[in-house]
Amino acid sequence: MSEKEPNNLLAPLSTDAQTHQLPKLSILRGKSAFERLFKASNTFRSGSILFRYCIVPINEHTFTPKNSLQIAFIAPKRLGNAVIRNRTKRLFKESFRTSNTDLHHFLKKNSIYLHLALIARYPSPNFEYVKNHMRIGLNNLIENLAHDIDTLQHLEEYKEVQQSPKSRI
Repeated sequence: MSEKEPNNLLAPLSTDAQTHQLPKLSILRGKSAFERLFKASNTFRSGSILFRYCIVPINEHTFTPKNSLQIAFIAPKRLGNAVIRNRTKRLFKESFRTSNTDLHHFLKKNSIYLHLALIARYPSPNFEYVKNHMRIGLNNLIENLAHDIDTLQHLEEYKEVQQSPKSRI
């Protein structure tokens, strides 16, 4: 009886995609990251979820090769007491965790580093409602990012044409 029994309640920590865990590296942290997110970001709504996102320029200090997405789950105080806010954030985390594969594939394919905040607009009634709106919102996010990438590519091409020397005939 002197030996300690392993606790079966503790799950192994892993960033493996097969375990479908949300790694700690993917949580948005830091005052400067939140300032950037709320200052220069795009927003849209899907049901009770407000999506706020911004594409972050890749440099040596912010980019980690394993993680191209950092996310924040926000439930403002106007939602209700701490129990309601925490339940809402748990619903958001679980629905995002189960629905984010397409977004991760898109970000890796296009080499995009993204900051994303999921903000609760009002308390969510149940998990199926949140999961449905999360899927719709993530699909809209992918479409918006694809549009932003196309716009940036066209702007870069336009700048190159403007900077090239004009030849006279």
